[in-house]
Amino acid sequence: MPITIAAIGFGRHFRRSLLPNLIGCENLALTAIAERDPALRAEAAARFPGLTVAADAREIFDSAVDAVLISTDPAGHVDLTRAALKAGKHVFVEKPLGTDPAAVRELAQLARETGRVVSVGTMWRHAPAHRVLDHWLAEHDARARMVDISVTFPAVFRRDGWDLDPMQLALYDMLIHPIDFARHLLGGIGEVDARQLPSSREGEIMMSLRLMNSTRDAMAVVNAATGSHAYQVATWVHTSTGDLIEVDTKDRLRLTTSPTWSGTEGSLRDRATLGWEAGQLYRGWGRKGYAEELAAFADQIAHPAPETADDELDKAAQTLEAIERALASLDPTAPGTRI
Repeated sequence: MPITIAAIGFGRHFRRSLLPNLIGCENLALTAIAERDPALRAEAAARFPGLTVAADAREIFDSAVDAVLISTDPAGHVDLTRAALKAGKHVFVEKPLGTDPAAVRELAQLARETGRVVSVGTMWRHAPAHRVLDHWLAEHDARARMVDISVTFPAVFRRDGWDLDPMQLALYDMLIHPIDFARHLLGGIGEVDARQLPSSREGEIMMSLRLMNSTRDAMAVVNAATGSHAYQVATWVHTSTGDLIEVDTKDRLRLTTSPTWSGTEGSLRDRATLGWEAGQLYRGWGRKGYAEELAAFADQIAHPAPETADDELDKAAQTLEAIERALASLDPTAPGTRI
């Protein structure tokens, strides 16, 4: 039987990016929607006449549904996640889960006590090409030593209920993805150093982050820009075995796993590589990783592992701590702002 799930929030992001992949997940069955906005609530009722459509999330928490998907204004994510866990629901919550690592660790403790699964929607590490990368590293007993990620985003959007400046918004709403992916590849983040270029136009932020994991002798550099006309990602992973793995926009992977030059005639440099890319029948809708993260959430519920019930939240807290260190590196005197 599919796991019954209710959506908390019927906004643009849910409708465009999450809903198609949720419907496509064979192990999840959408049975209810909660939305405060009357117009969106009417749209939900019209599109899904067979579902329960509520004005208050508490109606969902009091129902028999197995899980909830929270995609509301981020300022409410922590409180809604806490309420859902106390009601005995599994939770998939869009990123970011607030901005306070301590609050996230409290939720981790609650998840452990209730035995519920909580998954946070930082989907980059779930993208198929990145899973191929993970599989290759594990299969060859290799690890990431040096990671280079270059990414461009559109302009920073304002968020209702957030008292955050443009730099904080960029980090918590956009750059959280490459930072979380770097944390995943490095096995954790310790020291963080950030540098910013002066902005030349509205909506533009250009910065470079150096993320260190000294215990594993590994580091990542994230070069990011907002206000771009493109959403592009280029990742290079230099491994402990001397191999190079390149990923283009989470879609195409190229692996160089043998010497990149030889003494061929004319001193030509050979480049022996292996390639991988998503096939034409790839079913993920929108950006790569949405379908896979929802499938992983369902799999965790169906095959519970109590010892890792809070693991996902611990990872989310580590990523938020790295963002805090980046902000402190940019302006050590600035007071912290949390939601």
